[in-house]
Amino acid sequence: MSKTINIDVMFDTVTIEKEYGGGGSADHPIGIRHEDVWMVAQKIVVDGGQATADLTVKALVNDTIRWRSESLSGNTDQAAIIYKIARFSGDQVTSEAEMVVSYPPTPIPDPQNPTSYNSVDTQADIFLNCEVIKKGTEGYKVFFYIVNKDEYTGKLSTFGYYYWDPTIKVIG
Repeated sequence: MSKTINIDVMFDTVTIEKEYGGGGSADHPIGIRHEDVWMVAQKIVVDGGQATADLTVKALVNDTIRWRSESLSGNTDQAAIIYKIARFSGDQVTSEAEMVVSYPPTPIPDPQNPTSYNSVDTQADIFLNCEVIKKGTEGYKVFFYIVNKDEYTGKLSTFGYYYWDPTIKVIG
């Protein structure tokens, strides 16, 4: 039976902006050090590197992998958005990653009674999704950009485009 592997990616956007500056483009992003991003997944699928930029997951053919991104501000003051995932070395073990936006029921706690909640279906769940198609090890690049919110006007603007390169290991 196939499974869905959820990978949550956390970006230190303040440090990335300070260390690398803005700029780059979607076609020519700036490469970043692995110390400025962390990935986590369910322990049972992790082959190594939990909570690092070098997370390696163990997947089976026909599994689905989903990457979600977030800044340390929870994507409120600054957002980190993954826009592309592409193989650069090793075997082609996954299908091309596609962006998906869905609106699942989401519990929103009641501030007056935090142990109760209301369900809303207006909060977007945004992720890049691919299918595992064969065994092997794939080096891939994760491309993302940072969006800043102006603290006085609330206007959003793109600050810069970046990438780094983790690994997927498919065992069966």
